[in-house]
Amino acid sequence: MGAYDYIPKLYNVRFEAPESGRQSDEYFLADIDGETRRFNIHNYDNLYSVPWLYDISIYHNLGCETPTEMSGAIAPVWRENDADGSGFSMLELGAGSGAFGHELRHTLKMKRLVGLDISAPASQAAERDRPGLYDAYHVADLTALSPELRAELEAEKFDVVGLASATGWGNHIPVGGFEVGFELLRSGGWFIFHVKPNDPDPECVALNDWVNDKIATGALVEKYRKSHFHRKSSGGGDIYYDVVIGVKA
Repeated sequence: MGAYDYIPKLYNVRFEAPESGRQSDEYFLADIDGETRRFNIHNYDNLYSVPWLYDISIYHNLGCETPTEMSGAIAPVWRENDADGSGFSMLELGAGSGAFGHELRHTLKMKRLVGLDISAPASQAAERDRPGLYDAYHVADLTALSPELRAELEAEKFDVVGLASATGWGNHIPVGGFEVGFELLRSGGWFIFHVKPNDPDPECVALNDWVNDKIATGALVEKYRKSHFHRKSSGGGDIYYDVVIGVKA
């Protein structure tokens, strides 16, 4: 059984030839309830409004492997550092409909999993398509947390803060959100994410600078960094990201 065979193949999805090299400019057609509809791959609210559509387009059609690639990288790093992930509590940023959360639960056996996403339809999709996956799921802007939610998250003293496929391109978590996520992680906890190196997108550049600064100042002790396959582009090319795993000093 393949890693994503649990995702049902409900719709006929056809990607259009890309009009530019930007990942945010990818579109596809999907036949839903007898109607052909057009979607932008990064218009998440529209995708999440249709059961399983985001997962079908990304994992089945574009062959995304980020959730399994990241969980596969994390497990040996934890073993090498005598870290027992089954006892950890984690805050997943940009949790979406829960594909990475599925791996965190079923592969890494995470004890407590809290999701956070700016999109209310993402929270609704996670509960609809993967009911019970998260112990809690907050809809909030990381860069503008309410004092009440900030206090609640700080009280969790998370062992892990991480995210997958939620970086760069103007409609993902900005550097300010990464900083808040890092602040919510306890000292000695694990910060796990991926970043696209050598990309001219301003948010990718800013995030790489942020990561390099955290490592250079000793705030983040890098334990692992390696290029991993992310997914195919709608034009057929391969997209790679660096998976970064570190410990907060």
